[in-house]
Amino acid sequence: MAQFALAALVTFGLGHIPISGYGVAVAALVLVIALLGAVYVVPIMLTWRKSRLRGPKPWWSRWYALALIVVVVLGLWERVPPMMHHFYKPFFAPSDSMAPTIGSGDKFVVDMRWHGPPKRGDVIVFQAADSVRVSRIAAIAGDRIAMRAGLPIVNGVPVAQHTEGRVMVDDIEGRHPATILTERLLGERSSHRILDTDASLFDDASEVTVPPGHLFVLGDNRDRSADSRVPLEQQGVGMVPTTTIIGRAMYLYWSSNRAKIGDRLDR
Repeated sequence: MAQFALAALVTFGLGHIPISGYGVAVAALVLVIALLGAVYVVPIMLTWRKSRLRGPKPWWSRWYALALIVVVVLGLWERVPPMMHHFYKPFFAPSDSMAPTIGSGDKFVVDMRWHGPPKRGDVIVFQAADSVRVSRIAAIAGDRIAMRAGLPIVNGVPVAQHTEGRVMVDDIEGRHPATILTERLLGERSSHRILDTDASLFDDASEVTVPPGHLFVLGDNRDRSADSRVPLEQQGVGMVPTTTIIGRAMYLYWSSNRAKIGDRLDR
């Protein structure tokens, strides 16, 4: 019964105790492992102390009762993770459209309880027409946004960008140099990094107004992202309806670049 109670507390507790970062998640995992250990250690110690006593076995220690417990535990094991995914769910990036923030193959946790309000700079996961995608909100409903030589202009104000340095990047077109820029969108709490590879077809775009109930999103890898600048018929996403939002990305929990593990995505 202690095992079942612990599983229930962990599952439903996640809905009320926010996992705000990688460190908190690791601490919660350590706590769960310690509690599971205690659940097993205590009966082992009690059994060892009474092992010299002979007597009739209680029904719950007979083979058929133990087999039933195993079946129930295995059944719950299949159902607990999907229930937990109503609160937090792991995703992975299949492409470099959000590099350098989220690279191809990086794995990150999404807050599935998040329903806004959406803010500029939030990294969201949403359901596009053909797949689940991850992008950064650049403009919200009512905003006017345009692109000039790769620079977003929101409500007539150019977004602040600063050159950080040059790096070599790999993608489907091979290895080539790129510029890393720091960018801070209008009203964003902190800056983020973006990649500027070269001139692309969507570096310039006429000003549009984001309609009610929609968002304008951009990938951090500006020249390798089919985002709101790209029409649906060209494999882009156009204006993203807020009803398609799955959740907000929180932090990276795995990356081939070990230095990125634990990086926050929700600030």
